[in-house]
Amino acid sequence: MNKKILNSVLIFFMLVIWAIVFNKIFKFFGNNVEESNVSVNPITIVDPRMNFSKDTFDLRKVERDPFLGKYVVSRTKKRKTNTKLVSNNRPKKTNITPKNSVKKPWPKLSYHGYVKGSKSTSELILIRMNNKFYKIREGDMLEDISVKKIFRDSIIIKRSRESKTVLKSK
Repeated sequence: MNKKILNSVLIFFMLVIWAIVFNKIFKFFGNNVEESNVSVNPITIVDPRMNFSKDTFDLRKVERDPFLGKYVVSRTKKRKTNTKLVSNNRPKKTNITPKNSVKKPWPKLSYHGYVKGSKSTSELILIRMNNKFYKIREGDMLEDISVKKIFRDSIIIKRSRESKTVLKSK
């Protein structure tokens, strides 16, 4: 008997809730008589270029690091101004080579590009020296020539205190 009363009360509340929902739906989509009496004002179109105002703002210096929460200490470098006049009449340094050492000419070199793998940290370059191709890495020696630095368009090589930049061949 208790269960029957509970079911009937719940059904009653469910019907009331559905009645409210349907009432809201019919009011939203239904025709209202009041809407026909409403007058419509014409919309005036304004050229947006006529009311243009420049938006300006000032950037403030951030004193606190937002991630660490620490305050940033600004480090400004002061430039020293040199008030002395420098004379251009300096003696020029000349490279004095010992008579025993004879400079060997550079071999015929051409740089043809590099390859960098996804797992390796250094690039593998392709060099043509004396009509032979060699694959070497930065810092490797090839005969008496070492590769100092690798770039996309050039390499810097060194041979006994003398450096040379070789551009990539087209």
